[in-house]
Amino acid sequence: MTGSVLETFCEEINGGDSIGATLLFQLINMSKALVEQRRPWMLLRYTDTSKTVTASTNAWNSAIDISDIARLSRFYGETPIKIFDGTNRIDYYRQVPFNQRLEHRERAFSFVHDAANADIYLNGTVAAGTLWIDHIKNSPDIENTEQSEWVFPSWAHPLLGYMAVAMNKGGIDYDDVNARMAPENQARADQIMRMLENWDNELQLAAISQHDPSGSSEGEWRPNAINL
Repeated sequence: MTGSVLETFCEEINGGDSIGATLLFQLINMSKALVEQRRPWMLLRYTDTSKTVTASTNAWNSAIDISDIARLSRFYGETPIKIFDGTNRIDYYRQVPFNQRLEHRERAFSFVHDAANADIYLNGTVAAGTLWIDHIKNSPDIENTEQSEWVFPSWAHPLLGYMAVAMNKGGIDYDDVNARMAPENQARADQIMRMLENWDNELQLAAISQHDPSGSSEGEWRPNAINL
């Protein structure tokens, strides 16, 4: 559902009344943010490999600028940063508190994140290689054009319309008729959200299904499995 189609959808569920485009798309993008911040959606997980470090130049107080990683929301995973030397060596880095930089400056395989300045610092002795930075992105803002579209499946796009209209009619431009329709619209929005979460659950389970130590799909126990 493109931005233009989403605008029409919002007008229809708003009883045929239009909402100013500037306000509407602010509400749509606010709704989008509320959905995307609910969980680390598989669709929003990325790995950046544009940064490199050398053993001779990197130190605990050497800032690595990550401001150019587009729409970075937050890191994800237990070791969101890896250093890969291009052959066999992989070093895994865990995050520690930025306000404890001095205490951790010699702690190997750890890093701190200066969120205010969009910098990271690697602690301990660092090997040369490419940084693999696992992170969650914010999707691009939705605009009122035929080229703009939410990255989530098209069947979930009405969710943003229901949420945007609810915010408008529930507070900004309260309307008795739409208020009576609110429970029905909320029910549809809840259904879409559950579908979206179930869809993402399946994606996440598929990624880890072969790491389950309990047994194989053929009913045989895998090596080192704990048979309960």
